[in-house]
Amino acid sequence: MENQKESESVSENKNESENKIENESVSESESVSENKNENENESESESESVSENENERHHPFHEEHPLVLVAEQSNEGLKAYCDGCGELLSAPCFTCIHCNYHLHKQCAEAPLRIPNHPLHPQHSDKVHKKCISLPRIIKFSRHDHCIFHKYFLQTQELTKQDCKICFKEVKLDRGSYSCGKPGCNYVAHVNCVLEDDDLYELIEEEKKWEELYEKSMQSSIIRVIEVNEAGEAIKIDHFSHQHCLVLAGKMDEEIDRKYDGCMLPISNIFYYCSECPFFLHKTCAGLPSIKQHWFHQSNAIIYFKGFQRCIFCFRCCSGFFYKINEMWDMCLRCAKVADIIECEGHQHFLFFDFNYEEKCNGCGADSDYGTLPHSALHKIDEHMLKLTYDDDKEQSYCDICERKRDPRLWYYSCSMCDTTAHPKCVLGKFPFVKDGVTFPSYKHNHRHELKFFRKAKGYPECSRCGKLFQEEILKCKKSTCNYIIHCKCRN
Repeated sequence: MENQKESESVSENKNESENKIENESVSESESVSENKNENENESESESESVSENENERHHPFHEEHPLVLVAEQSNEGLKAYCDGCGELLSAPCFTCIHCNYHLHKQCAEAPLRIPNHPLHPQHSDKVHKKCISLPRIIKFSRHDHCIFHKYFLQTQELTKQDCKICFKEVKLDRGSYSCGKPGCNYVAHVNCVLEDDDLYELIEEEKKWEELYEKSMQSSIIRVIEVNEAGEAIKIDHFSHQHCLVLAGKMDEEIDRKYDGCMLPISNIFYYCSECPFFLHKTCAGLPSIKQHWFHQSNAIIYFKGFQRCIFCFRCCSGFFYKINEMWDMCLRCAKVADIIECEGHQHFLFFDFNYEEKCNGCGADSDYGTLPHSALHKIDEHMLKLTYDDDKEQSYCDICERKRDPRLWYYSCSMCDTTAHPKCVLGKFPFVKDGVTFPSYKHNHRHELKFFRKAKGYPECSRCGKLFQEEILKCKKSTCNYIIHCKCRN
């Protein structure tokens, strides 16, 4: 009996416990259901609030005032820029009617956080949608090294950095491209770098970048034969000449002789041949055999030519050329010009403009990418003539052609002798062609090959016009043929 009572008591307790658990479970379920209904009601009220004010938005970047949606942009007034991405504002966009604050619609609707991004998996980043897929490494034609995309610049001191393309400030806490080579401070805006697809190449791996950099460092010197105590190469083999070249400090006397690589007047520190008259600038001798020029994103290979027309300055030249993309021939003077330069004749930086078709402010001629040497020799003066950028005289004359000279244009002068002259009068028609080179047969109609000379020996007459020679000539290569003409009479 006692066992039976104990069994009944246990059974009653068990039933009471089960009922209690069931009641608690029901109570919790009802509570969850109520909370869910409350949340749904709140969500519905929120969506109703948003739908009622879909043209107005409160954004965390501008908490002071609500932003109003502008569906169509007016062309009146000044241009505005998005305060989120910094680009030119375009409709649809959100704007503050109380202050000058604007956001593109896509910038305003972009998520504030992106978790687990591969570039920064530890924390959530705030990034534009389009910025997530920006190329990390690219080879930009306007810089010698590869550049890397970074979301912020790490510097020891927080200093101002300017974009090397547009020269406007690069914000250190925003994305930009910067050089990966230690010691190089090249920085540029993302939009400036990616503006033209022809000017950059995507680099998949850093190893490829290192290979490109090593190629750009390959000198056109074939072999260093001898060095001095300072480790400087004083005797070399160069691809452009059949004999060894020796380093020299200066010429014994000032002569009308030009470097064979760049066709500029000989100055200090150069390589020369002891067996024949051949001269190279020290810097020209060490030029890279392969480089990437800013004009186009492709390899440019150096070569040496006696006579070639440059496709950029349209001048016939001798010396070093770079072959770009296996089809464009660029003379060395044009190859050395950067896309952004400092010029003594102007107080600001000069930017290369692909679309400029006006007159040149330096020489007054049509724009043709030409370059003028800083100094030149001419028989009118015993001293070197210097390129001069301004003239305070109201009327000026050229001492070579004796015609009026525009004082607003550049000219050559000698400060000791007060000589002034037009650049074209000093340089002539072929200032960068070497004496003695063979003129191409398609440039004349004589049956034999003709050689180019800057002036004639003696007083011969032109075989075409019968006049005496005062400028460049073409002379027959055969010693038995007395054919000699002015360059301008060749056609």
